[in-house]
Amino acid sequence: MRFERDPGYWLGAMIVNTAVTIGTFLVVLVGAVALTWPDVPWTPLVVGTMALNVALPVLFYPFSKTIFVAFDLSVRPLSDQEAGEADGRVAAGG
Repeated sequence: MRFERDPGYWLGAMIVNTAVTIGTFLVVLVGAVALTWPDVPWTPLVVGTMALNVALPVLFYPFSKTIFVAFDLSVRPLSDQEAGEADGRVAAGG
């Protein structure tokens, strides 16, 4: 299977990655504030969430590509031509 079906294909994976990062950030931030209210440790919270926002997109990107490919294939299955091209590459050794 060709993983880049159209130009700019991985924009969808970047959107998935950004949405997961923002969602995780919000859950951690709101959860930490709710659990430590009224004495919120702002400095460790800011440092921790900044580290999360740097590390998570890098670590999650391969999974976001997989999620986007699965979503794209469920919405727009392989055409006969794409399936034939993929079979031809496999038979030719890549």
